[in-house]
Amino acid sequence: MVGSSAISNSTPRSIGGVWYALLFIAAAVSLPSSVQTFQPISTTCSSPLRQRQPLKTSSSSLHSSTTTSSLSAVSQRQAFIVDGGELQSFLLHNNGPSSAAALAAGGRRNSQQAGCLTMVTGTTEEGSRVVAVQKTEDDDNNQEYDTVSLGNNVQVYKHTMATIPNKVSDGDAMSTAAAAVVGIHCAIPKVEEVGGSDDEVFYSGKAVVMGGNDYAIFLADGLATLGIDTSLVSTGGAKTRNNQVKVMQPAVESGDDEVGFASAIGQFDSIIDTIANEQKGMAITNDNPYGGSTVLQLLKFRHQCDKYISTLTESQQMIKKDGVLFGPGKANGYVKSMESISIKKCKPLVPSVGYGPSTLQLLLDNNVLFSSKNTKPTTVRGWAMKDFWEETSWPRDSSGNGGVRFGLPVMEDEDLDEQFRIEQLQLQERRTRVGSEGGMDDKEVSVQAAIDEKNPYVTQIAGVEGLAENIVSKQKSSVVFVAMRSCRACKGINPIFTKIARERDGAGGLIFAKADATGAAGKALGKQLGVVAVPSFVLYRNGVRYGAVSVSKLPSDRLDKAISDLVAGEEFDTSLEEEI
Repeated sequence: MVGSSAISNSTPRSIGGVWYALLFIAAAVSLPSSVQTFQPISTTCSSPLRQRQPLKTSSSSLHSSTTTSSLSAVSQRQAFIVDGGELQSFLLHNNGPSSAAALAAGGRRNSQQAGCLTMVTGTTEEGSRVVAVQKTEDDDNNQEYDTVSLGNNVQVYKHTMATIPNKVSDGDAMSTAAAAVVGIHCAIPKVEEVGGSDDEVFYSGKAVVMGGNDYAIFLADGLATLGIDTSLVSTGGAKTRNNQVKVMQPAVESGDDEVGFASAIGQFDSIIDTIANEQKGMAITNDNPYGGSTVLQLLKFRHQCDKYISTLTESQQMIKKDGVLFGPGKANGYVKSMESISIKKCKPLVPSVGYGPSTLQLLLDNNVLFSSKNTKPTTVRGWAMKDFWEETSWPRDSSGNGGVRFGLPVMEDEDLDEQFRIEQLQLQERRTRVGSEGGMDDKEVSVQAAIDEKNPYVTQIAGVEGLAENIVSKQKSSVVFVAMRSCRACKGINPIFTKIARERDGAGGLIFAKADATGAAGKALGKQLGVVAVPSFVLYRNGVRYGAVSVSKLPSDRLDKAISDLVAGEEFDTSLEEEI
């Protein structure tokens, strides 16, 4: 039977974490309560604040230019360090150029890795105050965005600008702007166009926030203010200021049983985890969005949750790893070192288009603020004992392996059918549809194109005409690697396919070729070859299609057997050809 995060009253939840929590209580007497640098403003929010109103944004900011502005000068500047699971989530879900570049490099969770949001405030000639993200001198990954010059060689990204209301201080505007980037803007489930216009959008969808800390409350209030159907799950009875937020415990009563919050909510688009990181520190790539976590796979498979956002900081992770006896000293030392770090050593982070006018502006206008009392030039969101307490005291699900927080989906080991379905879902997500744009940036595409053109072992095929000219008309036997230059899985296969071609080097008259399936011409070629997704391998015998094999990585036993049968004159084994 599938573990569905549902247990009866007679089935106790695991309390292994409670003994650890008792140790925490005894030790916490002599320890500092936190080094958390931010606190939310305690303004009560009314029900749906300007909910689902069209938000003005513009796609025109996606090109590089610098414009002068009526802004007179910079008033304040503060750098906000982003690290740990929060940086990991930004790189995976921001959907901007800087994120794509980091993902292309195979970004990993690394305690020495940090990002930075440099916020500035300024005043216009008319007296209005604005807040925005400053462009750093060495930021080469965000050249596509328009910038506005504030004078004195200071430029800010135009799409990150928001007007500061009179009742909001510059410091609160900057801290709110920094706090909203990952937990709110990156977590927004859906952006929908109004009346077919690219300039007017509204946010929609369903999100779940885990944790009862001040930051979690700010995120829940902010998402609800933007029109997102938001639930806040906490063990401690958190109190939100927006009465549209649904507050619940990890376990929800259902008749005589208790079910986990995920099962009670059903389908949702995003989950924001403020007290843990289920991505397990694995490589962040578009091809591996789950980071090796079964929980994230099940969130996608059972609940159609496309975004898992962890906001766990590096110092929070240190407390979680080293405990209350040894963790605080290490975490405090880390925070102090990050407050003096050179910004040039950090990744410059820029939120994606729509952040200023469509996200931040609505938060500021509705007084949904995250206040900071830290006025240091560089600040980092630290840790709090409250977060440690909530994570360790969160009940564990006894129907899985005992380590999963109750309410998150679990799977029993014997449920082989669901494991198989998840593997198939992962395989589909690793492949790219023929004719689509794929996931590599322009620089990567250019590099791969140069490599392909100089490859002496693999014949390059462009379009249906190239296939006819190089294979069909010459009645050649061939292994055709159907790829796209923007396909990440294909990029990993390229060098291995070249190695195979080099080792065979024309043996048996076999030609190794690569067919580009990009765009309209690629779609036509894919139709001719009989494939709809890449990577795929199509084999020809004497100019006639012999068979096709779909694999997502090399070496592959199935492809090796297909090639051997082709050379040996055997009939194609149809069991090798998956649905393509």
